[in-house]
Amino acid sequence: MITNELLMEKYQTQKLLDDMANHDLSKYVSDSHDRVEKLSYELGLKLKYGTPGDALQEVPGKILSRIDKP
Repeated sequence: MITNELLMEKYQTQKLLDDMANHDLSKYVSDSHDRVEKLSYELGLKLKYGTPGDALQEVPGKILSRIDKP
């Protein structure tokens, strides 16, 4: 297995988040979704992951925004 400092940090973070979710995949995904929602709001982005060609939409009143067009 290839490792480097960045990958080690990623694995440690994933383990911490898994522990926080008590090894429950549904809780892990829900918690991750909540974090993405909070961060996207703070950055002024409306993320629509899982929708090809339509990743970000403008949020009125925010500077950081981008609209992906197919």
